[in-house]
Amino acid sequence: MFLYQKYKYDYKHLDVNNFDETMKELIDFLDAAEKVKPDYLYYDTETDGLHIITSKPFLVSMGFKKDNVKKVVTFDYNSKVMNAFWNMIDHYGFDENDNFIGVGAHNAKFDYHMMENGGSAIPEGIDLFDSITVARLTEYVDEHAKMSLEVLGGKYVSEDAKFAGKIIKDMIKKLNLERRKKLREDIMDAFPEDGFFTITKSGKRKATSRLSKLIEEYDKTRTQFLNDDNIYFKFIDEHYRPANYKDVYELEPELVRSYAADDIVIGLEYLDKAMPTLLKVDKDLTVTKREGKLIRAVAWMEDTGLKVDVDYVLNCRKNMVAYRDLLYFELQMYTGMEFTVGQHEMIKRLLLVKYNIKTNKADEKALKYIREHSDNEEVKDICSNILELRTLDKWISTYVDGKLNAVVNGRIYTDINNSGAVSGRVSCDMQQQPKEALFDRDGNELFHPRRMFICDDGFCLAFCDESQMELRVQAYYTILHASEPDLLMCRAYMPYNCYNEVSTKFDYNKPEHIKNYAKHTWYEIGTGKEWIPTDLHSATTKNAFPELEEGTDEFKHHRKLGKRANFLKVYQGGVDALMNALDVSREVAEALDNAFYKSFPRIREYQDWVVQHLSQYGYVENLYGRRYYMDDSRFYYRACNYLIQGTCADMVKTFEIKVWEYLTKNKLKSRLVLPIHDELMVSVAKDEMFVIKEVKRIMEDVTDVIKSIPMISEPEMSETNWAEKKEYVIND
Repeated sequence: MFLYQKYKYDYKHLDVNNFDETMKELIDFLDAAEKVKPDYLYYDTETDGLHIITSKPFLVSMGFKKDNVKKVVTFDYNSKVMNAFWNMIDHYGFDENDNFIGVGAHNAKFDYHMMENGGSAIPEGIDLFDSITVARLTEYVDEHAKMSLEVLGGKYVSEDAKFAGKIIKDMIKKLNLERRKKLREDIMDAFPEDGFFTITKSGKRKATSRLSKLIEEYDKTRTQFLNDDNIYFKFIDEHYRPANYKDVYELEPELVRSYAADDIVIGLEYLDKAMPTLLKVDKDLTVTKREGKLIRAVAWMEDTGLKVDVDYVLNCRKNMVAYRDLLYFELQMYTGMEFTVGQHEMIKRLLLVKYNIKTNKADEKALKYIREHSDNEEVKDICSNILELRTLDKWISTYVDGKLNAVVNGRIYTDINNSGAVSGRVSCDMQQQPKEALFDRDGNELFHPRRMFICDDGFCLAFCDESQMELRVQAYYTILHASEPDLLMCRAYMPYNCYNEVSTKFDYNKPEHIKNYAKHTWYEIGTGKEWIPTDLHSATTKNAFPELEEGTDEFKHHRKLGKRANFLKVYQGGVDALMNALDVSREVAEALDNAFYKSFPRIREYQDWVVQHLSQYGYVENLYGRRYYMDDSRFYYRACNYLIQGTCADMVKTFEIKVWEYLTKNKLKSRLVLPIHDELMVSVAKDEMFVIKEVKRIMEDVTDVIKSIPMISEPEMSETNWAEKKEYVIND
């Protein structure tokens, strides 16, 4: 039994071939909704793929539930029908109902893209929301619950909520097996002289191992642009396509329609249970509405994408493969054996048999240890080769081949996940692009993952980075929740506890002091020394390694540890985390841990406040209204991280919305491209360079939320590619 039957929904599939009749049915649907005034409408799309640019919808479903009125409709996607439907929703006045949130979907940004791809963009007058946001806000953060509709349906609606989905997946698997079988026959037909089959005594064709190896090689190595001239690969490209939901729909339309209807039922039944909680935990639906606005802003960003220098990537790949071949040749010369660096058991056996070195593991940590402690130069070279080869393999597969396969029309379009982390932090694969290049052992640059992304003609790439955002937010939390503001941390960003040349004491509660402090010279109360902003990383380093003389090369080296330790500590890393992340001994990790709290003692008070507040109320709330409910006191310490990370994430999300509104409302050519942690990337038209100044202004105007610590945005710009960005000076 399908869920729409089990829960007694009034469900109907509409025939879009009769436009007038379809409109009549949709008007009846909206009339029924207007009569009962639901708190939301809920919709979904079934699509022929999962790519935000190339995929298109083939089936649409929508429904609502209010009291005992429960309706769902599905119809084959038709842009004319869909546009008319959106316009009707926009003009029906549902938002006159004070409780009406808008039109929602699960992973609503994807469905928003599908509407655009199909030619029926959702009117701006319709408010949007995402049921993933609802789930994030209403689940305990220490559970790290999965947010898929299938999981939520099984947890809150029915254990067999997605049984139809399993049937469809099984059908797709069966279709793919059939298509694979046909592909083999097609290859034998097309290349009868190439050894892909033999003839049995009975006169039948029998595929050879060469055919199996060809298809296996295609699956493993087919990379766009790289082996396009391979006639066999080209044939497979043209004659094989993996099955998708649309293929199942063509075979079993009633099954897929019922599946689509059930997705709406799952969403509505889940929201029916979650909304009372949401209304309690998200005051005035502040976070829900902000995330709803973000859907349009981020989809607009994703539609922009980044232009790719494919020739550069291919040339780098050629050099990387040549270098990899050289390293493998050396490895074979050392060992007299052929093996790949992924064969851990072989490497362990080699080290034991040939060099009498016993190791339980052959991972990075183990090989580095062997290299550092062995007296055998050959062993050192072997370990170095293996480690370098593993890095090369990873870079080629992830940052070269993976990106080449992602190119569409000369660009890469990244999918930005706004709800991937419990803190609210944004994630996307582009954030993981390494900042530095990969070099060979002689210092020659093999590949720079950011150099492949180039400026469009007539545009430059601007990068507005929020300077030390996490540490500034941490400083502000000591103002809010410690017995007094942390002296050194606050003095890194403002002349706290100082007076100026006219004997005016700095007051962080006065906006004009925060805004204009740089116009004065300030002196520390008590010492009379001129205020120089604290170097936070040097402060930790000096307390961790007091024997080191500041300014020496050794101190500079250790300052890098102090810097990384500061950020790890703000994110609530302990001694073990410091050891693993910094690759240092426990003694050094403990020294850095103690130095952090010695340098900034009020942070401990903030962390104690977090635990106390959770113990008393069961939640803490970040500066942008997002609450984190925790059920297990063992994990209360994590909330110290969530508050800082979540505040920074919601701050950046707010920037994205404001910049998007500024660019679109002023009909500018410049486009938002990507959020990169605490930075926004903008493709700026060269005749609109004023945009950089405006983005900087937006990213520094946060005094409505962070009242006592100035936020500073540091712009950079490149006229070539992402890797070559440089400081950009804004002339007033």
